[in-house]
Amino acid sequence: MTDIALTSELELKVANGDLAVEENLKQAQQLLLGTNKGEWKQHPTMGVGVTNYLETAAAGQLSREIREQFSRDGMKVSSVKIKGTTLEVEAEWK
Repeated sequence: MTDIALTSELELKVANGDLAVEENLKQAQQLLLGTNKGEWKQHPTMGVGVTNYLETAAAGQLSREIREQFSRDGMKVSSVKIKGTTLEVEAEWK
């Protein structure tokens, strides 16, 4: 899926004076992982809030939350691996 692109600092990406439009799977995953519920005005139940889980070491709950949020966004999750502070998620658009 393509959408307006963001930089690694989450600012609008500009190309040739226009907003850049790119494949956004990784961008969507990053945004879902990094935001908390209530931060998406149009979808207040969206967001994983990964830092909240890492602080409490609730890896099982984090894995379930990632799968739920990614699935709600239209992704098929193949695997979620959590080791310490390392997180690997394999997911693609359905």
